[in-house]
Amino acid sequence: MKTLFTTATLWLTLAFGSPAAWAESSATTLNLTPVSTSQLWLNVGGFSRHFHRDAGYNENNLGIGIEYRTSPELSYMAGSYYNSVRKNTAYAAVNWQPWMVGPFKLGAAVGLMNGYPAMNRGGHFFAALPMATYEGERFGLNVGLIPSIKNVDGAVIVQFKLRVN
Repeated sequence: MKTLFTTATLWLTLAFGSPAAWAESSATTLNLTPVSTSQLWLNVGGFSRHFHRDAGYNENNLGIGIEYRTSPELSYMAGSYYNSVRKNTAYAAVNWQPWMVGPFKLGAAVGLMNGYPAMNRGGHFFAALPMATYEGERFGLNVGLIPSIKNVDGAVIVQFKLRVN
């Protein structure tokens, strides 16, 4: 029931917007490049590089997803990819990045995902990770850091994205 409530809360947030505090963000911005108020990106999967190199992880994480940027510091992400333990993962997240220099952004992604047997037996679980983003005119990259904690082997992840509007 707790997982259902958490999933419903995330989807409502994604559907109807972020908390008012995010909408009225007083972000620390050194934005040298103007960004339109909304952008739609197609995420096409990426790669991971695990800190525990001899564990046999899949590091070619193909997938598909969307990212909708509503402001320079806030975007919503959802998609699916073939994960490091060779299972399919679905995710939905909010990417809040209040620090910017030109096309580079820094912050954190927070959301729900599934497909990792070591976490909630493969069911949905909450995840938060530092996220850096580069967004050019048509091409972008999301780079995240998964810390090594408990039964999770850490990794650096890179996700490629193409702007579609």
